[in-house]
Amino acid sequence: MANNTPDAAEPVLDIARHLKYWKMCFQAPLPHHYLSNEGNRMALAYFIINSITILTPPPSVDNNPTQSPPLIPPEDRPKLRAWVLSHQQPGGGFAATSSLVFPTQPGAQREPETGGREATDGPGLANLPATLFALQLLAMLADSEDEAGAFGGVDRVQTLRWLRRLQRADGSFGEVLRRMPGNGWFIGGGYDMRYCYIAASVRWTLRGDVKEGEKGWVEDIDTEGLARYILRSQTYDGGFAGSSQEEPHAGYAYCAISALSLLDRPLTTATPHPQTTLHSSIRDMPGLLHWLASRQFVYLEPPPTDSDADDYEEQVNFLLPARLSDLALATTTTPGPEGTPAPLVGCNGRANKVADTCYTWWVGAALSILDRGELLDWRGARRFLLQKMAHRIGGFSKHPGGPPDVYHGCFGLTALAVMGEPGLAELDSALAVPARTVKVIERAREALVERGREEGKGLGREAVEMGVAMRGGRPRWLDAVGG
Repeated sequence: MANNTPDAAEPVLDIARHLKYWKMCFQAPLPHHYLSNEGNRMALAYFIINSITILTPPPSVDNNPTQSPPLIPPEDRPKLRAWVLSHQQPGGGFAATSSLVFPTQPGAQREPETGGREATDGPGLANLPATLFALQLLAMLADSEDEAGAFGGVDRVQTLRWLRRLQRADGSFGEVLRRMPGNGWFIGGGYDMRYCYIAASVRWTLRGDVKEGEKGWVEDIDTEGLARYILRSQTYDGGFAGSSQEEPHAGYAYCAISALSLLDRPLTTATPHPQTTLHSSIRDMPGLLHWLASRQFVYLEPPPTDSDADDYEEQVNFLLPARLSDLALATTTTPGPEGTPAPLVGCNGRANKVADTCYTWWVGAALSILDRGELLDWRGARRFLLQKMAHRIGGFSKHPGGPPDVYHGCFGLTALAVMGEPGLAELDSALAVPARTVKVIERAREALVERGREEGKGLGREAVEMGVAMRGGRPRWLDAVGG
C-alpha cells in the first residue's frame, strides 16, 4: 500500500481528543441510548477496549515516542479479565452479557459427549459473536509480563466442540445452540455471512496444531463445506450476500473474504500466508474487485431542505452524473491544480446508499486482504472520515452531523489504522485487532495447547501409579521403559 502520511494541508487525527472520548466510554456509564444493547455487553466492551488499544501503540512506534500513563491501569486488567471469563459457559463458548450468566446448578445433567452442562439447564446461552469478542478481549487485556497466559481459564476443548455443533449441513454457521427435548440440537440464528467469518476466526484463534490422538484434540469443523457455502454466495455482479440470489453487501463481502483468508492462515504471522482458497476459488475475482471499488464515491453535502424529517437515509450525498456514461470514479477524483484539496470520498454498503463510517472499514479492509488497496482512494476517504465523521468530542458518527457511538467510533479507527495512519497501532485486517494483539493470541494459544498436553501426561502418570498400587508391585516392562 502506498505511503499515506498526510501533508500539512491534510486534516490531522487528534489522538488525545479521541482518547478522552474512549476514556469516558470506559470509565463512565454509557448513555441511555445503549439500553437496547444490554444483551450485547461483550460487543460494547470489545469496541471500547479495541479502540483504546489501537490509539495507544507501544512507545517504539513512530510518532509515539513518549509513554503516557495507560488508560487501562494494570491493576484493572485482572478484574476485566475475570469479568470476561465469568461469561464462559459450561457447554462451551461465552455469553454476550452478564444478565445471561447463571451459576452452575448442583447436580445438573451432564451432556454425554463433552461432560458439560446442557444448555437447557438455564437461560445462560453461549453466543458466537460474544465468544470471539471475549477471546480477543482476553488477548488485549493480557498481562504484559505473561502474554502466554492470556487464555488462562479458557476451556479450549469445550469451546471447539461447541463451535463444531454450530455448523449446519450446508456448511454455514448459526449463532446459538440449544438442545430441544426429543429433537436433538437446534442451531439458532439466520443464514448470515457474519457467523461464517466469526466461526473461522474462533477456529483460528483456538485450534492450534493438536494432532488426532493427542490430548486436547477435537474434531475440526467442515472447512471445505464452509468454504463452499461462502463461495456459492457470490452474486452476479461480483459482490457477496447471504446467498447468490440476495443483494450484495460490503459487510458480507468483508466477512466472506476474511473467512476464506483465515481458513488458509498459518498458526503464526511469521509463516508465509499463501491464501490459496481466497485467490484461486473465488469464481469472479475481477467482478468482486470492481464491486468493492464501486462502493466509493465523491461525497456531496446534502441539499438544504425545508422538511422537518430528519431521516438522513433519504438525502442523496453522492455525485449523480449528467450522463450514465460519466458514472466513473476516475472522472471525479482526478487531482486538481497543486494545492487543491482532495475530494471527500465516502463508501456505502450497497448501490445507491449514502456514505457511512463503517463502510470505509469494510471496503478498505477487504481490499487490503486481497492486496488491492490501491483501488480505494485512501486520501479522499481519510479526509471524509476526519472532516465529516470525526466528532468534536472524539469518536466517529454514523453520518455527518450525527452523534458518536462506540460501533462507528471503533470502525472509524480501524479504517484509519488499515490505511497506515501515523500514531495508530498496526492493524490485522482479517481479525480487526492490532497486530500485536494477534501475536498475543498466537502465544496464548500455544500455551493453552501445551498445557493440555502436559495435563494429559500427568493423567497418564496418575493412571500408572494407580495400577501399580492395585497390583502391589511394579512390572519389569515398566522399569524397562523408565515408567
